[in-house]
Formats: sequence, C-alpha cells, structure tokens
Amino acid sequence: MKITLAGRLSLFVLLLCVVTSCTEFFSTSLAPWAARNPDNVVPNVTVGNVKELVSETGSNPDLSYSLLKKIQDTVDGANANDTAVLQSAALGAAANATGLGPVILNQAGDIINALSDSDKAQDLIVKTLNDMQHLEDTGSILTAVLPEPDTPEFTAFVEQASADDLAIAAAVLLAGQAKQQGDSGSYLSNFDPGKSSEELTPSENLALGLAKAAAGKENLSGRLNDILGGLNLVIKPVVPDPDPDPDPEPGLDPDNPDPLNPLP
Repeated sequence: MKITLAGRLSLFVLLLCVVTSCTEFFSTSLAPWAARNPDNVVPNVTVGNVKELVSETGSNPDLSYSLLKKIQDTVDGANANDTAVLQSAALGAAANATGLGPVILNQAGDIINALSDSDKAQDLIVKTLNDMQHLEDTGSILTAVLPEPDTPEFTAFVEQASADDLAIAAAVLLAGQAKQQGDSGSYLSNFDPGKSSEELTPSENLALGLAKAAAGKENLSGRLNDILGGLNLVIKPVVPDPDPDPDPEPGLDPDNPDPLNPLP
C-alpha cells in the first residue's frame, strides 16, 4: 500500500484528533478514587505485577504515565532477565499514557480507509500534538528505558515484546519528536528513515529500530504495517532497475555482436 506525503499528514491528523478526544474524556470522567495524585494510586512495580498494572491502567492516560515512570525506576535496579520483561511492559504503558495505542488498535481500519489529501493537514497536526498529554515525556522515558537497537540487550527485549506493541511505540516516539521540533508538519514531511544513526536523534533511531523489529515479526497486523509505512518508519528496499541495454562483451561490435552470423 503506497501512501502519499499528504496521506501521511492526514494519517497523523486522524490518529491524533481521535487520541485528543479520548484523552479529554478520560481526564474529565475519572472516578473519585482516580482523581487523586496518580503517583499515589499506582502501586510499586514488580516483574510479577507489571503486566496486570498495564492492563488495569490502560483506560487512563494519567495513571498509565505514572506507571511508566515507576517502570523506569524499577528498571534501574533490575537484572537482565527482569529488565527485558519490564521494558516490554513499558511499551504498553507508553501507548496508553498518550492514548495512541488504543486508538490504533481499535480504529486502524477506519483511519487507513479515511486517508485523503488535506491542505490544512499541517495546521491540524500542530494543534492536535500540542493538545496531547504526556507525549514528549513519554517518548523521553521510552528512550531512556529501552536498549539501543542492534545490541544484545535490544534483541532480548524484542523477544519479550509483541509486534503490535513495538509498532505502536515507534509511532509514539515519532509523534513526540514531531511535537518537540515545533514545526510538526515540516518534520513529518522531511523525516528520512534512510539517515545513519549518527544523523538521527536517539528517539528517532529507537523509533526506526522498533519499527524494523516489529516488521520482522511474523504476527504484525497488516494495518499496523500499513501505518508504519505511512509514517515513513520503514526503510523500503531499493530494487535496481533492469539494464535495458547491457554493455556488449569486450571485443564485440555492438552493431554486429555475432561475427559468424553478420547482420544483413
């Protein structure tokens, strides 16, 4: 599926507008027990309870963000095996903290089908990104918590994570970078996944690593794969054009390649 530049911008508009609506709903419809300081509501994180906590806080961005911070604190003192489990859980908490994860999983089909050109796409992107909660901080925590791509630690972490969680985290990181740049529309238009790691920010490099890891798993959903491609997060292989006029063998006359059977 090929998505144009205008389509990529429209994709972000659709994703982020829905996310903003969800976030506003959750922040204004909290039950009394959740209206307290979220940091005091979320219990201490362990390897044994982290997956359950991700599920329980999934509908509340503020609680999910507090959980993500506590995961970061727990990772600092964890052993290698526990670290990989905690890092995998951080993907879900990050997606829920921004609201982007539930939107992609529940409405990806509608988003892809609704792609269209929009002259106002860049203005809408800027406005919507500015309204999102926890986006930049979530991206910063993910960048600090997750291992660098192309390392043994990254390989161990990827083995613990689902393809969809990896893909959604990549989208979260790119959205955070777009907001941080200020001119979000221009950033998305000019983002080049073919740059070397030295030319990318740590968050951009991580986003590409997550997208590549997600695409390499067999169970990545087709819709999320489309979204990764639409956001320019997957480096498409370059297929060389066939040579229509190959050079003749040395010593042969290109106008008469077979001297034993000369042309008339």
